[in-house]
Formats: sequence, C-alpha cells, structure tokens
Amino acid sequence: MHWNVALRSAGLWVILSLAAGQLTEQEKSTIIDMHNELRSKVQPSAAFMQKVVWDETLRVVAEAYAAKCIWDHNPQLEELSLGENLFVNTGPFNATKALLNWFQEHVDYDFETNNCPEDKMCGHYTQMVWADSNRIGCATHFCDTLEGLGFKKATLLVCDYYPTGNYEGRKPYESGAPCSKCPDKLSLCEDNICVAENLFNPSEKPESDDTEAPTVLPEHPDRKSLDPAVLGQHLLVKQTAVHSMQVCDDTNM
Repeated sequence: MHWNVALRSAGLWVILSLAAGQLTEQEKSTIIDMHNELRSKVQPSAAFMQKVVWDETLRVVAEAYAAKCIWDHNPQLEELSLGENLFVNTGPFNATKALLNWFQEHVDYDFETNNCPEDKMCGHYTQMVWADSNRIGCATHFCDTLEGLGFKKATLLVCDYYPTGNYEGRKPYESGAPCSKCPDKLSLCEDNICVAENLFNPSEKPESDDTEAPTVLPEHPDRKSLDPAVLGQHLLVKQTAVHSMQVCDDTNM
C-alpha cells in the first residue's frame, strides 16, 4: 500500500474523530527513550540491536486506528508490514507504566527455546525488542466505550512498529556480545545499541530527499502468515484478545 494513500485515509479519520487523550511531546519522548533503554538491557545481550526513532507517518496510522476505539488489532497490519502493540487503561494514562507492562512479559519468554507458555503473553515484549524494528509511532485516544471489551471512559494506546517483528520461528534478536555484529552502516556502539555515525534527529527535516521515508512500504522477504498461538503474538484471535493486549485499571496495577 502507498504511504500517501494510507495517510490521506488516516488523516481524514483523525480530522473527523479526534478526541481528548492525545500523546504529549513528553510522552512521545518517554516512549522512544524507554524503548531504547529497554532494548539496550535485554538478556541475553544482543549482538545487533538497532536504535528506534519516532516516525510521524506511523503516528498518524496509529492515531487513526486508535480513534476507532476497537479492542482488536488493525486489520491492515500485514498489508502495511507493521507490528502493533495495544494497551488500555481506565485510570490516568501513564506511558511508562504501559511500556513496563509490555516489557515485563520477558519473564515468561524463554529466549533459548524461543517459546512462551500457552497461558502467557510474550508478543508485546518480543516486538519491543525486535532488532530490525527501528521506527515507532504511537497514539492514544480517550474512548467513551471501547468496542470489543466494553470498558467505559478508557484510554487506548496504539503503537505501530516498522519493519514488523514477531516472525514465526525467529527470535527477536541474535544473542552475543553487545554490538559485536553491528553492520558497517551502523558501526558505532551507543549503550549496547548499533547506531550510525551521522544519525540525524528524526524530528528535523532531512537535508536531502535521500533520507525520506519510501512512498511504498516494502514487503519483508521473510513475511509469513502467523499462527496466533505462536509466542502469544500480536495477531490474535478474538477469544484471547483480553489476554494478548494489556488491560489496566486503577485496581490491578
């Protein structure tokens, strides 16, 4: 799918449907900083881990979908080659709490065997630390009613990742000494993460068109149809949605 088509469609929905509950600039920074901090601390350590940056295109896609107030994943994820994590909170929204809930799934994930117990969820964690995912865009929306869950007055967080992670049969990263397998284009090691020597600020306009996002999202060569049961991944059947997407309220956090 062309990015510009997705943006026109998403942008129109956002214009028509915006409500209170949008992410602040501080919350956006928290999301990126925490992703990179947590990615740098994975165990076992990663031989190659990329730094993630904020992507406004992904933010628009996430914002448009969040505004629909549906407790299920965006049906266009596979078409767009995007990964997605969801979180809902009926109390005051806290970005740090949301990300720590996703990351906490690492206690149930067995890196050695690449397995997760059937009654647990690990897919949010594995997407967060997927080495090849290097762009994130997130959005929140305050929903009077969250369809599919029945929550009232809830804040829905949607984070979209590109390229997507959670490929069947693959681990989120290759273990090894930190930065021991950084490619030439990401030759510097910064807090156990491979970065480019001239990494630009994604919030600034690129000096040339060479660094702009592609018009068309390339399809990942390893893309497979995922079994919803594998790793408790982000593409999940409706029956297990409550267990696959983080639900929080004032009483159980």
